[in-house]
Amino acid sequence: MPRIKLTDSAIAKASLPEGRSEVILWDTELTGFGIRIGEKSRTFIVSYRPAGAGRAANSKKLKVGPAEAFKTTAEARNAARVLLGRVASGVDPAAERAEQKRREKSKLADVLDAYERDLNRRQYVNAKVVMSGLRSRLVKHMQADIAELKGADLAGIIERLESAGKAGAAQDFRSRVRAFLAFAVTKAKVIEQNPLAGYRKQRATRADRVAKAQHGRALSDQELASVWRAADPTTNFGRLVRFLILTGCRRGEGAGLRRSMIAGDVIEFPAVFVKQGREHYVPIAPALAAHLEACPVDARDPDLVFASPRSGGVIGGWTQLVAGLEKKSGVSFDLHDLRRTFRTGLSRLGVETDLAELALGHAREDLVRIYNRDSALAELRKIFERWAEHVQVIVASA
Repeated sequence: MPRIKLTDSAIAKASLPEGRSEVILWDTELTGFGIRIGEKSRTFIVSYRPAGAGRAANSKKLKVGPAEAFKTTAEARNAARVLLGRVASGVDPAAERAEQKRREKSKLADVLDAYERDLNRRQYVNAKVVMSGLRSRLVKHMQADIAELKGADLAGIIERLESAGKAGAAQDFRSRVRAFLAFAVTKAKVIEQNPLAGYRKQRATRADRVAKAQHGRALSDQELASVWRAADPTTNFGRLVRFLILTGCRRGEGAGLRRSMIAGDVIEFPAVFVKQGREHYVPIAPALAAHLEACPVDARDPDLVFASPRSGGVIGGWTQLVAGLEKKSGVSFDLHDLRRTFRTGLSRLGVETDLAELALGHAREDLVRIYNRDSALAELRKIFERWAEHVQVIVASA
């Protein structure tokens, strides 16, 4: 690269060689001092290797400032001397500037805002619920640098939820904060590693393993009838539970159901809303239609079918709600057991496996080829009506 004594006149005469987008002229008076000349800009720079790094280390280039920011080249050279002097004393100015830029965008509240924008850009349906949960759990750390958020802080939140008997809330927070921290590492680039990377759940005790073995099952007809009757149809949670019983939908699909997804007598869950990333159609049997029509419109979010009476948003506090329903019904279960019950019930009714999987939204590519939308809806309508009739029979006879 060209080396000349950088003076005001020499820089004024310098021009960009033909075919080049930029050129750097290095000073013969101060080693490491130079000026980068581009098509529309001229910037003073310094080049250096961090103290103690040795000649094998790659050199770093650091901006001193635009040429117009200095009255003379001598003034720019003096500024460069200050920077190079700091390098000699063991400071890495480029690393300092990088850290300063990181800190400017790394306040936890700001990173959460960026994560919310990313979720909305990707049309993540439950973004509002996810962000509300993260902000409420991390409220004490909102003004801190995310780099100061330690694994112990997050583990403490999880363990306090578990100790309070909120295992579901603890699991939700664990999975959601992991995803957020992965974003902070890979996209926002404000931390180098996930502080929860080494966190593991405690080793399960024998009692835990027994409970897990008992957890996750299909309810008997008598149990299903008890849960149905205990689900108060005058409340949105009660109607939501009955919706899950009649449709086999996941909890999140039911809780996030919007009126805009209901097209006549069919619920059309969009691909971004469903776990498999594929549209899922649920024909509305007469029994289900009555429950949907009974849901009041909440002015805080008129499109949401099963709005929380407290917030007007998506229903939350599942642990307490399910615990209350268990106590009232006398049945120990979780909401996903209703999905298992639906699938088991279809088999008991003699529904073919392929169609039962379609009813759950577990469609494979080969099933999509066999059943186009219209033929699938015709078959599914029969299945959902048979299941609704079965539920009504067991409830009436129990």
